[in-house]
Amino acid sequence: MWIAIGEKTRIRKLEREDVDRMRYWGKHSNPLFFHYNFPSLSKQERDEWYRLKAGKFRKKSFVIENSENEIIGFLSIRDLSWFKSEGELGIVLDPNHMNEGYGTDAISAFLAYYFRRMKMRAITLRAAVYNERAIRCYKKCGFEVIGEEIMEFEDQTAEIFYNPKYQEFTEMFIRSDRGMMTKYVKMELKRGNYEHSINSMSTKTMWKCE
Repeated sequence: MWIAIGEKTRIRKLEREDVDRMRYWGKHSNPLFFHYNFPSLSKQERDEWYRLKAGKFRKKSFVIENSENEIIGFLSIRDLSWFKSEGELGIVLDPNHMNEGYGTDAISAFLAYYFRRMKMRAITLRAAVYNERAIRCYKKCGFEVIGEEIMEFEDQTAEIFYNPKYQEFTEMFIRSDRGMMTKYVKMELKRGNYEHSINSMSTKTMWKCE
């Protein structure tokens, strides 16, 4: 059952067999995004990956499909607070299908489900400052920057920290007692602002009940 349908994408709950299909995704060529590559996992490890992503009270996970029924992305809401009616968005796309408008379309479709079906009050996300493409996408979907902070980088063992050929990227990081740090922006979209801006969005969406 689709929970949301956009012009280019359809979103539904993550299933175990989806994880097997995601392992055939492409790979990022930019070392700053290596940690977004789908990991090489054994069947047992994929079982565990699915278990960690699905079925938690404070987390919901979904896949994004295109019109050819290809799984081209993964979307999650983590740190769900049902009392505060808010959560944090995370999204990863197959590198083979980036720059095709799928990210904006999928997020726009999902927001209709999030605010209208789940009846949530606000949604937040974090993005590394250097990830300018993603930040532009989020702004296009209505998110606003509400702050910046220095945080631990997601992959503390990233190749950029020890491979000399990636030395040019190290200036984006700060070494501290907590590990390698970088600057992130925190972005937010509130339901009132979403409802106000939805008519001006270029991506028209529909939403369905589960």
